[in-house]
Amino acid sequence: MAAAAKLRLSAQGTVTFEDVAVNFTWEEWNLLSEAQRCLYRDVTLENLALISSLGKLLTLTL
Repeated sequence: MAAAAKLRLSAQGTVTFEDVAVNFTWEEWNLLSEAQRCLYRDVTLENLALISSLGKLLTLTL
């Protein structure tokens, strides 16, 4: 499913952490600078906190 179509569906229903998460391959991750990795971590944690505040139960696999 195209990202735009998925976002339209999400706008009509619920939003999950996976809807807002950005996933990198190991190759992509290794291309990021330390500052970019820290920014990614900070934004991901903020998104997780915001989604969690909506009262949805989350199960994360790290």
